[in-house]
Amino acid sequence: INTDYKIFMSVMTERMKLILDERIHRDQNGFLPMRQIKNNTRTIINILESYETHPGSQVALVFLDAQKAFDNLNWEFMKYQINLMKFGDNFTQMIKSIYSNQKARVMINGEFTNPFEIKKGVRQGCPLSPLLFITILET
Repeated sequence: INTDYKIFMSVMTERMKLILDERIHRDQNGFLPMRQIKNNTRTIINILESYETHPGSQVALVFLDAQKAFDNLNWEFMKYQINLMKFGDNFTQMIKSIYSNQKARVMINGEFTNPFEIKKGVRQGCPLSPLLFITILET
């Protein structure tokens, strides 16, 4: 990712954070200002302490780890979710432009492969990628 792109995306990331802070559920503690993963740890401790004082109650804790989650993010679903959350026409169009019609080639033994289409995943190193990911999680 080139420097111009990173600068532009850093600006867009800060703008998106302001919007997401209002739209993402308070239990999502990753990647947003004033939210930290330690809040989730505290929630788990609170649940366990409550269970200790109310042993007859039922408790279930579920932990999920989405393997290669950023690599497998579906672009069509992401675009749908961005539309649904009403980020505005300009922002939505920017996302659609970035995540459409991408091709890549790989160099093997000094030779490039034929171009192939990329249809999923967010860009590694892009400051906006984590926010796009949590936008999808919100569904």
